[in-house]
Amino acid sequence: MNPTQSKIVFWLAMLLAQAGAFVIFKDLADISQWLVQSTREFTMTIWYNRHIIGGISIFALLLSIFIWFKNREICSRVLLAVLVLAFTFNYYSGMINPKWMFRAQQHAATFVPVEEAVDYMQRSLHLAHFGPESYESVDDINVLVLETDNGAYAYSDYYLLQPHVVKGDTIDGEEVIMTYCGLTNLGIAYSPVINDKPLDLTVMTQLKNNLVMFDKNSGEAIQQIWGTQERDESKQSMKEWPTIRMPFSSFKQLYPDGKVFINEIAAFNENPVLALWDRLVRHVMMLWGVGLNWVDNEKPAFPTIEYKDKRLPMKELIWSISLNDAHVVYSKDFMKAQAGPVNVVIGGETVVVDYDEQFDSVTAFFNPTGQDIDEVDVFGQTADGQKLERVYSLKSKLFWFIFAEFYPDTDVNRV
Repeated sequence: MNPTQSKIVFWLAMLLAQAGAFVIFKDLADISQWLVQSTREFTMTIWYNRHIIGGISIFALLLSIFIWFKNREICSRVLLAVLVLAFTFNYYSGMINPKWMFRAQQHAATFVPVEEAVDYMQRSLHLAHFGPESYESVDDINVLVLETDNGAYAYSDYYLLQPHVVKGDTIDGEEVIMTYCGLTNLGIAYSPVINDKPLDLTVMTQLKNNLVMFDKNSGEAIQQIWGTQERDESKQSMKEWPTIRMPFSSFKQLYPDGKVFINEIAAFNENPVLALWDRLVRHVMMLWGVGLNWVDNEKPAFPTIEYKDKRLPMKELIWSISLNDAHVVYSKDFMKAQAGPVNVVIGGETVVVDYDEQFDSVTAFFNPTGQDIDEVDVFGQTADGQKLERVYSLKSKLFWFIFAEFYPDTDVNRV
């Protein structure tokens, strides 16, 4: 190969390598969506072909480096180094970083008793809320509560933020895990099974300001808010289980024997690299990035959603119920203004929705009695001694504009 030919092959190979790495970065490293957005279809095409794209890109890069060593007059050593670094950054950001940054804890997580959790919650107090206001005390910190066969578990947003997928327990003998998206402020408890096949979930990216996971067993992408596999035409969802949101003080009172999820960052003397990296991820990248959705303006953290439905303020925190393809949301102000529980029919199911002022919690229960419920506590106990079953699809305190993007046909404050 003469010098002219080697120069042409070098730049063609380098261009191919950089293009492949850039596409991987653009579509699989979610931070890129601040600047460049792709359609869902294009992102999923990249995801399902990422190994082919990555392999071709690496081969092209190695070929260009090999040619450069044969003819070093093609470009300077500095320019080559810059090109290799650019490739490495883009490839790493899309293919490797999400799995290392978030490190799902589906199979192993740390829980402590309520009394021990206070110290951990205290250490996270100034970071536990993503909005412009900070919690005044540990008791104010919001937690997602999961009631299981072996007692109740509490998950704070701060500790859920980095792993996104966390171990739960069993309910009626079925494995249950907690999934969480900080951008949506949405926690959903699922059984990690679809079509009788177990799922091993971790983080892929985000689309429309909502978490996209993937199953390591099959490679299938799963949008958290839907719970369905991207390429499953049956659209069978993971089984959803009830969760409740409440302040930590309410959890301590209602579930004194409960357990609390913690996710402490490693100390520098234990693992200095991981300690530095996790502090950077959690305190700078995650809290700052997620915090953009809490800023009082009409701009989403990622500019991938156009605010269309103005029935509620864009960043209103809502409680949603989805039953049989029917969707209803409630705002906290509306629930607090009611004289008592709201009796409503959603998707053909009779439901009672209530705000408990004492425990600052919105709950929802199925009502098979055939009569309106005038009083119900946070456990579903009615005044006449009946015990109602929790609505499994109640989602608590998530952003209105994101829910409306995924479910545009939703009803608001139905009575």
